[in-house]
Amino acid sequence: MKVLIVEDSSSARKLLSITFEHYGCTVIEAKDGVEGLDLAFRHKPDVIISDALMPRMDGFQLLRGLKSNPVLKSIPFIFYSSTYTGEKEAELAISLGAEAFVAKPVEPAKLWEITRTIMNEWEARKRIPAHAPIDESDEQYLREYSHVVAAKLEEKVAELEDALTLRKQAEEQLRTLNADLEQRIAIEVEKNREKDHVMAHQARMAAMGEMLGNIAHQWRQPLNNTALIVQNLQLEFEDGVLTPHSCNEYVQECLKSLTYMSRTIDNFSAFYQPDCSRQLFDLYHTVTEAISLVREELESHAITVKLVKEYDSSVNGYKKEFSQTLLNIIQNAKEAILSRQPPTPFVEIVCSQKGTSALVTVSDNGGGISSELMDKIFDPYFTTKFMSQGTGVGLYMSKMIIERHMGGTISITNNAAGAEVTIELPLEQQAATDNQ
Repeated sequence: MKVLIVEDSSSARKLLSITFEHYGCTVIEAKDGVEGLDLAFRHKPDVIISDALMPRMDGFQLLRGLKSNPVLKSIPFIFYSSTYTGEKEAELAISLGAEAFVAKPVEPAKLWEITRTIMNEWEARKRIPAHAPIDESDEQYLREYSHVVAAKLEEKVAELEDALTLRKQAEEQLRTLNADLEQRIAIEVEKNREKDHVMAHQARMAAMGEMLGNIAHQWRQPLNNTALIVQNLQLEFEDGVLTPHSCNEYVQECLKSLTYMSRTIDNFSAFYQPDCSRQLFDLYHTVTEAISLVREELESHAITVKLVKEYDSSVNGYKKEFSQTLLNIIQNAKEAILSRQPPTPFVEIVCSQKGTSALVTVSDNGGGISSELMDKIFDPYFTTKFMSQGTGVGLYMSKMIIERHMGGTISITNNAAGAEVTIELPLEQQAATDNQ
């Protein structure tokens, strides 16, 4: 059986094709009445199944065209369409010569059964149309056709108006949602800005505390020396053995100690002043300068400082911020060592290179970091210290400095003896390429 399907919906047309092909039919497809009429002339199908409302030429106009042609008028015609006006639409279809009007949707097997029954009845009547079509000039046809088409159009207009109303409601809800979302985003941004200010303030306070602690440690010995000199001056004066030469030597020693103490303040003050701009600096030399500020304190706790230069690199960034990050890492290593008390404590800093990156690796034998804490170590406000011992912003701020300000990465792993922190920074040539 050769079946011509006329349907403007591609998905509905495909479903009908699959249905009739399943039952062994040859299927011809048309997307509207104009194309359907042309294919009917060319292929002479055994049956035509058509939708009612379609662009260019609808199903009723197609049926009129078929019935007016002597060659095509005997082809059985079945409407398969959604109803808009109930019986009126079906009555018009039958009056024009259609064999049936089947309202969508129908199960594929049921549609095939209807089609097969109609075809059997058609064959039994020896291909004589069951319904004589009304005259094309009959006013009754024009009235019925106009009524059906107008009703369909009114239904479509109502659907479009409902869709437009729903769209306007959705747009209004979307505008309200966007305004609310923008307000919430602004509030959250302000909260985050305040948190950043608090963390930056805490970081400065922590750095100031460390600076004062290091100054105090480096002042302790010169102050002791100065006190001893003053005592010796007093004793020799009281004993009457103080000579101008020895007095001058004591004064020079005092001045030397005071000069050292003054230089210490200058060094620390300059060190903790923030950088105003990026600069090219030698990585190994910067590491050496940073270690010199805390070496005496570490050695006072019997912690050996090892500095290894495998490669001397130049990087472009914020030198003082990098140095503060390095000191923060060393401070954490010192506290871990003092907590674990290993027999031969050490902190080792290695300067090396990997591809286009400079590496600074800080390792210790303080026992490492537990697995449950490893994922939280860079979180803001996270700390394993008591409240009196830390602010919880050290490693978080270190990560911000290295990754946001200098375009590098910082990571922590455990080795056999303790923790290992790796700072990776782009080399000067790579940084220059990235900034172009």
